[in-house]
Amino acid sequence: MYVDPSLTERHITHLLNSTPARPLPAAKYLLSLARKAQRGEYTPLEGKSAYQLFVDFIELTEAYAEDVGLDMEEVEAARAEAEKLAAEQQDKTSDGNSGVEAASVNGKLIRFEGPPVALSEATAKGMTGVGGDKQKQPVEVYDEDVDPASSRKLDIEKIIKSDGLAIYRDQAGRLWSGLATYWIKRGDFDQATATFAQGIATVLTIRDFTQIFDAYAEFSETLISTLMGAISDPDSDEDPESIEEMETDLDKRMADFEALMDRRPFLVNDVLLRRNPNDVVEWEKRIALHGDDDEKVGSQALTFPGTH
Repeated sequence: MYVDPSLTERHITHLLNSTPARPLPAAKYLLSLARKAQRGEYTPLEGKSAYQLFVDFIELTEAYAEDVGLDMEEVEAARAEAEKLAAEQQDKTSDGNSGVEAASVNGKLIRFEGPPVALSEATAKGMTGVGGDKQKQPVEVYDEDVDPASSRKLDIEKIIKSDGLAIYRDQAGRLWSGLATYWIKRGDFDQATATFAQGIATVLTIRDFTQIFDAYAEFSETLISTLMGAISDPDSDEDPESIEEMETDLDKRMADFEALMDRRPFLVNDVLLRRNPNDVVEWEKRIALHGDDDEKVGSQALTFPGTH
């Protein structure tokens, strides 16, 4: 088992305890360790698993959301730029021109000094060195997400989905809740709500559903309570227009929360049917949940197994 003695969780603690704290480099180091542990290239301290290291990364992003991660506007801009660059590279490749000028010495390619370049996955995993010699270690893809020298913040949503949900599928409840908490800490409550909803709509176990639903309900109750307190505060210096906006927001969130609680039995049923679409008992429960609503019962009957 490969262990890098120069890079452990203790270094993350040092970065966070320094003055001033350096949460962004710490997050990048920790993400690097979590990825290495998942690949079997690093043995975590204190017997932690690769998943536990990744949870540590999520908790760090929750604690330092503003310092570590991008906001949604920045995320969308970064993704658009990445798509643009990928399309341009694809065009160059299609034209047979990689856009990179090569130079050589005695027939061997050399590389000029410059910024790191993200190699293709195939090239990165190749073991062939200059002149066909075999290298001892594969070339590693440069990734700004794990480069502590880079000041670029992280796309936390992309990382949690690719490094978390795509790998630790049995921990979906914790991972979706962690992503929603990140958006809450950034003050983006609409994105947090959308994240909770997406998690509920995709999980396949009651355990994961319950974890997300309970966190969603707690968040909704806290937000409603905060709005009610702000509106009723006699010492508030908010202008009438702001108070009116808060009242409108409060009414909407209370209605949404009530609807969420009413839908819970249907959402649980959704989870079980996603897990097994041919579960006749759950389809019967689904129809029973609609009660006397003949239109809804009829629409469910059309999707009942064996009706096609």
